[in-house]
Amino acid sequence: MPINFPAITYDKDGIHETAAVEDDFFSAGQDKVRWVDAGSLSDEEGIRALCKGIGIHGLMVEDILSTRQMTKMDCYDDCLFFVLKMLRYNAETLSVESEHVGIVLKDGCVISFQEQGKDIFSRVRIAVREARGNIRRFGADYLCYALIDTIVDNYFDIIEELGDTTDLLEEEIINSPDKSTLKRIYFVKRELMYLRKSVYPLRELIGSLSDSTSMVIGQEVRIYLRDVHDHLIQIVDSVETYQDILSNMLDTYLSSISNKTNDTMKILTIFSTIFIPLTFLAGIYGMNFDSIPELHMKYGYLLFWGVSVVITGCMILFFHKKKWF
Repeated sequence: MPINFPAITYDKDGIHETAAVEDDFFSAGQDKVRWVDAGSLSDEEGIRALCKGIGIHGLMVEDILSTRQMTKMDCYDDCLFFVLKMLRYNAETLSVESEHVGIVLKDGCVISFQEQGKDIFSRVRIAVREARGNIRRFGADYLCYALIDTIVDNYFDIIEELGDTTDLLEEEIINSPDKSTLKRIYFVKRELMYLRKSVYPLRELIGSLSDSTSMVIGQEVRIYLRDVHDHLIQIVDSVETYQDILSNMLDTYLSSISNKTNDTMKILTIFSTIFIPLTFLAGIYGMNFDSIPELHMKYGYLLFWGVSVVITGCMILFFHKKKWF
């Protein structure tokens, strides 16, 4: 009974595609590469039947269906199982969206599972159909590498988008920072942290896989895996660099707000200082005593304002000389 998942069988000489997995799909033509892309995880019954037919352990099946699994790799004598995160950048919400991906490499065949079925491996499928690059010259281990490399390449796009957002935030902090700027800084820092949590374990497992003695991965393909490992190191370094930049931007923002507060307090202090002696004079001559000096002077009122103006002018000149404003 066929399982309703598209399947591809190919070698260097040709390719054969079917709309469903036939009963003899995994046994026919051991010298050929067989690839089943299960698409979304909506057909749980079909996925379980497919995994049972190929002899995949029940625990591995549960990991395939559980979208909350973190990035990991399980090694068996004749099988490798990867749980990966396909990440996308949403320009509208400025957030990184994640999709659960499972890849099984076993007995010359590759089975890939996607959480949402958005055909994230279309580039690899086109390469197989059109015999681009080396994909038709190598075995299933190279196909597995190509799927992983597609996911890793997408991380570079996210790094670029987050980098552009960081540059915009940096300009905004210099020109006109406000509370929304602070919120976006924290938001981008959180997204970078999530990206690092997804990339860092993948870097470790690809590094260990390229140096392992597993018979499932050929020596020629290990060279390509080391290249993926180098890309992951570059991505992690970029993430850490942007995290440092955002931390410095946060310090700059807080310093900018502190400087604005200090400027405001300085202006208020200057005005208060100017009015202190005037308040003192007004308080003295506002007392209700009969015998106050200058009380009955003809030009006492004008003298009071003259003294007040002179005091104010002298204080303003003093503050200006000190360059306080």
